[in-house]
Parts: sequence; C-alpha cells; structure tokens
Amino acid sequence: METKHNICYNLCTMFGDVKMNKSIFDRSKEQIESKINEILDKEIEKYKDNEFIKESLKELKRLSSGGKRVRGYLVKLGSMLFGKDDDSYIDLATALEIFQTAILIHDDIIDEADKRRGMDTINAKYKGHIGISKAICIGDLGFFISYRIINNANISKELKDEIIKVYSKTLHNTVNGEIVDVELPLKSINYHKNMSDKIIYDIYVNKTAWYTIIGPILIGAASAGAKEDDKQKLIEMGTNLGIAFQIKDDLLGLYSNVNDMGKTLNDIKEGKQTIIYKYAIDHASDNDLKVIEKYYGNPLVTSDGNKAITELFERLGARKYAEDLVTKYTDKGISIINDMNVEHKKEFIEFANYLLNREK
Repeated sequence: METKHNICYNLCTMFGDVKMNKSIFDRSKEQIESKINEILDKEIEKYKDNEFIKESLKELKRLSSGGKRVRGYLVKLGSMLFGKDDDSYIDLATALEIFQTAILIHDDIIDEADKRRGMDTINAKYKGHIGISKAICIGDLGFFISYRIINNANISKELKDEIIKVYSKTLHNTVNGEIVDVELPLKSINYHKNMSDKIIYDIYVNKTAWYTIIGPILIGAASAGAKEDDKQKLIEMGTNLGIAFQIKDDLLGLYSNVNDMGKTLNDIKEGKQTIIYKYAIDHASDNDLKVIEKYYGNPLVTSDGNKAITELFERLGARKYAEDLVTKYTDKGISIINDMNVEHKKEFIEFANYLLNREK
C-alpha cells in the first residue's frame, strides 16, 4: 500500500519513466520568453536616442534570455491548482522572471561570478568598478520594470493589491536571506560548529523558498481566487519544496561542473554556508577540520583544493545526508499538495520532481 511518506520516493526514483507534461511547460516558457522580449524591446525603442539607457536595457534583455522560467511556470501552476487555466498569468509571470534576472545580476556581483546562463555576467564583461556599477544599476532597473508590469496588469485593484503584497514580501524575505548568506561565511569555523542549523534553514526559506516557490505559486493562486486556508497550505508546501530545491542546488554547486551549470561554481571559494558544510564540520575529526579550514572559504582555492573538500564531504557522509534531505523535504511538500482539494495535482507533482531531479 502506498503511504504519504513514500509518495515522493516512488515518484523520484521512477522519474526516468515519468514524463512531465512538456507541452504545457514548453508553451508557458515560449509565452513568457516572448512577453519578456516584447516588453524589453519596447523599453529599448523608447530610449533609442539615449545610448546609455539603451545599452543597459540591452544587457538586461541579454541576461534575461536562456532562463528555465521556473518561477513563471509556477505562477501558471498556482492558478491551475484552483481551476484557472488561461493566459492571464503571463504578465505576472513575466514580472517575476524579470525580477529573477535582476536579482541574479546583483547576486553575480556578490559572488564575483563570471558566467550566468552560459553568458558573461555584467560585472565580468565590463571590468572593474564600471562593471559593478553597471550591474547594480541594471539590476535595479529590472526590479522597477517588474513592479511596473504588475501595476499595469489588467486585473482588479483588489487582486493587484494582494499580488503586490505577496511580491513585496517575497523581495523582502529574499534580501533578508541574502544578508545572512553574505555575512555568515565571514564567521570562524568555531562559530559555524556552535551555531544552530536553523540559521542555514532560515537562509533556505527566505532566500530560496519564498522567491523560487512560495511567491510565484501564491501569486498564481491569488489570481484564481484561492481561499486563505489554501494559501497557508501552499506556504507550508512551498517551504518544504524550497528547502529541497536549495539543498539540491548546494549539491550541484559542489558536485557539478561549470559547463553543466552554465554559471561559475564558487561555493567552496566563497565558503558558502550549506547544510552539507554544517554536517561535515559537525562530524569532522581535528585533521578533517584543518583541511576544511585550509580550503573552504579560501578565495585562492585550486582545483586540487576543491577536490579535497568534495571528497572529504563525501567520506564524512555529508553528501548522502543532503541527498536524503532532498527526498525528505520533497516528500513533505508533495504530501501537503496531495491532501489539498485542488486540480492538476499530477502536473504540479511532475514539475516538482523535474526541479528536484535536475542536473543543472
């Protein structure tokens, strides 16, 4: 008999035989891509006589291309869960996707990343202070454009107010998570050993769960008239799936290569605080800790140092622990959606497993 606990396990392990409804996903991706280009092309045309703003908008458009459109599709899935399956989601989805590009542009400054979506980042393309300055301005421009898209959407004032409230909360939580994520690596390894795992989970919930899962699906659900108790369940579900999504991302950040990911892999160099790292230092011997201190968070770490860390984390069981957590939190999230009286569960579960079994 299939229990709630093994629903996700069964779906995840048989994922190779489960086909996500690509027709819905691909159509949504094409629609969002087209809308992004339409909006940004209009902006570029508006500023055709101002070479500086025009160039910045072209950079925003360049880096907006090639995304997975996960957040945009989740807006559609959020509305489909409550019986609304039309194209009215596109403007809201486009706003979130332009926001996604904007925040990644800022994230690339923080990470000193050279690649994003297989392309040069703005801070790498334009060297030095001008690159950082342009990236800040272009990221800000993306934020403001995304807000304007929502404000101009053809929806009721009540719905617009609700969506802006969710959107603002999503941005606020994301930045709160980023602040901790930036500053925590500056603490000593002794601080990290003694801190609660909750600090890392707070980063996962604020920085990832809200802006990757919760915000988009709440916006879609609100547009379809979801009730308040259902929205609370979606927050709980999105929290679990968002944690799973981030742990999966952390695993890919250690055990993938730059060509697979399409972005610079700097997790070891930055000393990124993850549940993988926390498990490793909590179970490390004194000699293991010396290796971790030598390489993890070292801006000059070499490929040999990266290898030493990834092999050590695997030997200490940190990789396996994280992989089990991905299954655990995915299971919890999918169990919540299975208990809800909503439509299109199959499409949602297939997409959740697509996200959590990705290799890039």
